[in-house]
Amino acid sequence: MTGTPVALVPVLQLSDVSHVYQSQRRRTTVLKQIDLDFERGTFYTVLGPSGSGKTTLLSLASGLDSPTKGTIHFDGQELSKLGLGRYRNKHAATVFQQYNLLTYMTALQNVTTAMEITGARPATGRRKAHALEILAKVGLDPDTAHRNVLRLSGGQQQRVAIARALACDVDILFADEPTGNLDEDTADGIIGIFQQLAHEQNKCVIVVTHSQTLAARSDRTLTLRKGRVTVGGS
Repeated sequence: MTGTPVALVPVLQLSDVSHVYQSQRRRTTVLKQIDLDFERGTFYTVLGPSGSGKTTLLSLASGLDSPTKGTIHFDGQELSKLGLGRYRNKHAATVFQQYNLLTYMTALQNVTTAMEITGARPATGRRKAHALEILAKVGLDPDTAHRNVLRLSGGQQQRVAIARALACDVDILFADEPTGNLDEDTADGIIGIFQQLAHEQNKCVIVVTHSQTLAARSDRTLTLRKGRVTVGGS
């Protein structure tokens, strides 16, 4: 006898989400009644022209801001109740286009510092060893890990930023134009990392991009236009 399948709760769910920016002279609606579900083990890309609301969507979904209307849930729990700070520290991380690395530190120190700030404690109890393991997974050997980040290429710095985001074993990885400043070969390697994170480590990866090449290699593509979203697939 076969039982009724249990519906899986999306790792991230946006319900009737709208967002408005209010200035002294103008009220601008950036997102309009967005309903989206994001699943673990899936690599998503968000496309759209400048001004379409991509950055705002990323900001709300990653817990950097709260929607004007609607709700966002992580694993079935509303973010406002979970706490945005806890959500960002324990469950979600963002890789910014300009990396936002601590430039007076090595690659390794950038990763271990992120772990210290968020209170992450790897199973082995050794943050340095765990950080080196993560850096190796994104293609950076120990020699590179001990270099100051200003001595690294753009592609290597992007890999450090990804490793830093993963250091606390987050469930969702967000990335803002992660290949925008990279050459084709380096960008290809970064896309491969995102695919691996989703398909082999069961992460939810959400990338905002202008790159059709990147979008073509993702599992699901979302397109934002004038604050509304359409959903496609690759």
